[in-house]
Amino acid sequence: MITKSKKASFGKLIQSEYQKIFFLKFSKIFIGCLIIISLLMGLIFSLTTNVTQGKAITELSPMNIISANMLGIDVATIMLIIFTGMSISKEFSTKLVHVSLAVTPNRQKFFFGKFIIYLILSLLVSIIVTLLTCAAAELVLITNGLPTVSFFDPMFRQFVFGSMYMPVFYCLLTVAATFIFRSSGGAITFSLTIMFIPGLISMFSDTIQRLIIPILPVSALHSISGVAEKESFELLGISTSILLLLVWIVITSLIGIFQFERKDV
Repeated sequence: MITKSKKASFGKLIQSEYQKIFFLKFSKIFIGCLIIISLLMGLIFSLTTNVTQGKAITELSPMNIISANMLGIDVATIMLIIFTGMSISKEFSTKLVHVSLAVTPNRQKFFFGKFIIYLILSLLVSIIVTLLTCAAAELVLITNGLPTVSFFDPMFRQFVFGSMYMPVFYCLLTVAATFIFRSSGGAITFSLTIMFIPGLISMFSDTIQRLIIPILPVSALHSISGVAEKESFELLGISTSILLLLVWIVITSLIGIFQFERKDV
């Protein structure tokens, strides 16, 4: 049974982690830029379809235009990976982690404090970016005289909610990876590799693709958002997809905790 003092100390840890992120000028500027750049890049993707897809915007379906605009969430995810890796690894490089561990000697508790606060951060960023990107996509449709897509459309709703998973998943993956590598370079490279490796795997034979693609996070994310093509190797059930994402997070977190507890800082 957890005592009141332990609950209080964990609450103070969460508050401390919150202050480390949201009270720093660098964090505020970076997150603000992340939101703005993601929104702008989404608009650029949707307004330049004649270059990226070889078709004028009026030749595309509303969902295709929305999909192009929602690529801004990919940009937000990449920037969130960079922010997470840099912010956590800074504690190791500056030895500030010694001060944190003096206050919270329990390393598992310290890890989960980070995990929870970055979960909250990534959820907030994901919701804000997704809503702004959707609104911008609808504005693009209206401006070009195209019909808008109703939120009650099940395909659109699945796509929107499914897209929200991506920034959250890769942010948490980066949290764990930073404790594994103890450097921003290692953590960022790891997360970006996992994110973009399907492009490399697709160059191999169907046999290799059939073995590897279904266990990659991108397959789960595409299946949840409904963009996985039928009969493709990445098409999974919703329950299977959620379970796969959890397995990735749990395994990397366990390795991160093991490394954190095993090695001196």
